[in-house]
Amino acid sequence: MRRTPAAVCLVLCLLNASAPRRAAAVGEDLARYVNPFVGTEGDGNTFPGATVPFGMVQWSPDTKKDGFYRYRETTTRGFSLTHLSGAGCPAYGDFPFLPVVGPLKGARSFRTDSYAASFSHERERASPGSYTVELDNGVRAELTATARTGAGVFVYPKGAEAGLLIDAGGSATGNSASSVRVVGDREVEGSATSGAFCDSKTTYTVYFAAAFERPFKSFSTWREVVLTRDARDADGQHTGAYLTFDTSQNQTVRFKVGLSFVSAEGARKNLLAENPGWDFDVVRQKARAVWNDWLGRVRVEGGTEEQRRVFYTALYHSLIAPNVFSDADGRYAGFDRKVHEARGYTHYANFSDWDTYRTVVQLHALLGPRETSDMMRSLVAAADESGYLPKWPLANDVTAVMGGDNPVPLISTAYAFGARGFDARSAYRYMLKAATRPGQGIHGYEERPRLAEYLERGYIPLKTFNWDNGVTGSASATLEYATDDFCVARMAEALGDRDNARLFMRRAQSWQNLFDAETGFARPRRVSGVFLEGFDVDKVLPHSEASWDRASQAGFEEGNSWQYTWMVPHNFGGLFAAVGGREEAVRRLDRFFERLTGWGHPHFNIANEPSFVAPYAYTFAGRPDRTQATVRRTLSEIFNSTPSGLPGNDDLGATSAWYVWGALGLYPAIPAVGGFVISSPLFPAATLRLGDGRGVRLTARGAAGGVYVRSLALDGAPYRSAWLPLSALRQNATTTLAFTLTDRHDAGWASRPEDVPPSFTEGQAPAIAYVRGEDSVSVQPGGGAALALGVRRLVPGPLQIGWRAEPTDGLRLRPAEGVVEVGADATPDIRMRVDAESHLRPGVYFLPIRLTAGGSDLPPTVLEVKVGAASAGRLRRSSRRRTYTTARGSARPSDVGSRRASRG
Repeated sequence: MRRTPAAVCLVLCLLNASAPRRAAAVGEDLARYVNPFVGTEGDGNTFPGATVPFGMVQWSPDTKKDGFYRYRETTTRGFSLTHLSGAGCPAYGDFPFLPVVGPLKGARSFRTDSYAASFSHERERASPGSYTVELDNGVRAELTATARTGAGVFVYPKGAEAGLLIDAGGSATGNSASSVRVVGDREVEGSATSGAFCDSKTTYTVYFAAAFERPFKSFSTWREVVLTRDARDADGQHTGAYLTFDTSQNQTVRFKVGLSFVSAEGARKNLLAENPGWDFDVVRQKARAVWNDWLGRVRVEGGTEEQRRVFYTALYHSLIAPNVFSDADGRYAGFDRKVHEARGYTHYANFSDWDTYRTVVQLHALLGPRETSDMMRSLVAAADESGYLPKWPLANDVTAVMGGDNPVPLISTAYAFGARGFDARSAYRYMLKAATRPGQGIHGYEERPRLAEYLERGYIPLKTFNWDNGVTGSASATLEYATDDFCVARMAEALGDRDNARLFMRRAQSWQNLFDAETGFARPRRVSGVFLEGFDVDKVLPHSEASWDRASQAGFEEGNSWQYTWMVPHNFGGLFAAVGGREEAVRRLDRFFERLTGWGHPHFNIANEPSFVAPYAYTFAGRPDRTQATVRRTLSEIFNSTPSGLPGNDDLGATSAWYVWGALGLYPAIPAVGGFVISSPLFPAATLRLGDGRGVRLTARGAAGGVYVRSLALDGAPYRSAWLPLSALRQNATTTLAFTLTDRHDAGWASRPEDVPPSFTEGQAPAIAYVRGEDSVSVQPGGGAALALGVRRLVPGPLQIGWRAEPTDGLRLRPAEGVVEVGADATPDIRMRVDAESHLRPGVYFLPIRLTAGGSDLPPTVLEVKVGAASAGRLRRSSRRRTYTTARGSARPSDVGSRRASRG
């Protein structure tokens, strides 16, 4: 067999996971703009340590036991090998390595926390693929990485006893098991079993193999709090190894660590494959070269130094996850806890799909379609092994955190943006399974929780709620399922399944079933079909770092109705009609964007993913200038290149990718649809080098002070639309987009109705009906009360509205059925009366009213009737319902009567 020179082998192995097809331009060092400390303060939860794009090894200091690095803290418990960038819950933090100076104390009450080392940021440096710090104990630590290995150099102070703690049981969320084994006089290997991400039932086991350039002076291992000298093995929940080195002549200790989720032997093989030598600088240089290749796929020109730093740091953070999970020989640990082989592809793990389907997967698919295809292939393989597509998978387990069926938009969007090197039909079959057949997988995992209720009612009902301490995500999950169903429909259409495409397009309009057409907001419904009582969309909710739920409104996960109402990206046209028209939608958006961030407020929150698409809603309403101004304001006011420069959890690059798209002036607003809402670029020029051979060249004349698009040319021809389909990019060529920007709003560009991005209205109901003023009435047995139905039309032109109500439990609606003509501009009252028979017992009753328009059923309308109240007639409550009218662009609440009877 022909032997490969070691240096060449090293280069090839370093590039294995990311495998760039072309090197960055000679001398182009875009990595110099990246500040890995961005997001390490506040809620960003990023880490500053060494990794390569999508690397399994992410070797970084931890300042907290939970595996996070907080910039304000200057004590490290060690340099652990695994991390999640920007996640909101602790995870990984496996195998922290900590250099110590001087003899250890208390062998029979040994505690690693007592050896934490302090440091100063003045003696700390980080850049893509490299981390260096001089600890206050005098040790200088340098770290770098390949895809599956890390290389380290510790330089100890003269005359000091040099030691190293390897904490096998030091994972961020604790360990159910760990082990360590000293092999000979230069190697240590071990394992850690951990999990419980965000209190889930997840578990994983990871292995390491460390090799040292020279022998130890001595070694010990510990189990729990007992340290045993010369012991080679230890097993238990908390184990580790303590090594010492003779630094009297040579103060430098070089070592390298391989990682594997298969076995210690796999970790050792990864070392041999990717990091066979001892030249630390070569490894570090190659890591930087890999980063420069990926960063160079999006080259921006001009702008300020600060803008370039923020941009390339955001791009860097967008390329850290998902992570290589298979070993160099292709073996990986599957969801069935068996070892599998990834043949012809690299297997990946760690998909924060609820976050990343909105911004990240599109970027990955365009810049790296091969890698992204492998990621999607990994998800399909996980479904083959477990029965379901995994939701928010961590390692080889499913966490199921967050609402929705998020692998569906992730996979379908990757497919729409060109990552098609996976079995799309198999993925589609699993999508159909989860969307049509209630069932459970591992840990009782349900890909679509409460699917049976959703299929029966068209929404997930809010069952129980305590205003003081209870929050459920029924309404937000329904809105997510509407998006998920739209994505299934898109896959069905792409694969030729027309029947399911039509079925799932109807289901994609289920947002209508939670839309309160009188107030114009999404609102939770009860099991009975009535809307949640006492619902105040303007209520400011408390928030603390300890609990996102405290900033959540009833029925909405990590958010409120103001934020989630705009989360209908596939049908903004229908949503705006339901709100009251485009002008009303714009007025509400103006109020929404009075603030740009902040939990628990009835405003935009760039710190959380459901709000990401909202600035682009303006463009769907025919006001691209408002999008341009709002996006530019968010880019400039919220993001910066300091440690606190991210507005919230980066969530494996989701927030950072939002910045990247905003700065480019393109945004992939509609999941599973290959295309962009056009905004205004931040930089005078940018070049995108796509992974399929295409290129995009953007220029923006007037970018220095311009925010608004005056004109746009596509390949030299005027382009009026605010929507750029991916199909408009030329094959095997560079497409040019030439913007002319101005500092004043120009109403001309993309202002015509035909210029707005597409809305997918197929399957939507033509109208939404509602009970005017109150949908709860109070009557006495033998008595009755008057009411009126209103209708919000979603389609142009007149409509014929029919209704029918069957007698229910001694209640009669008069007239029980009928038809009314709704004119093109009319908002009619359909006058009715409900009567209770004299024998009817006191209690709360529910009277469904079936409404139709043009042969289509309208979303549910249910009247609540409280029989036996103190007095007959309409029930009055101190809690007032609000609708929104506006004057001169500012919204104000208007009382229109009380809304709800108590439910009991």
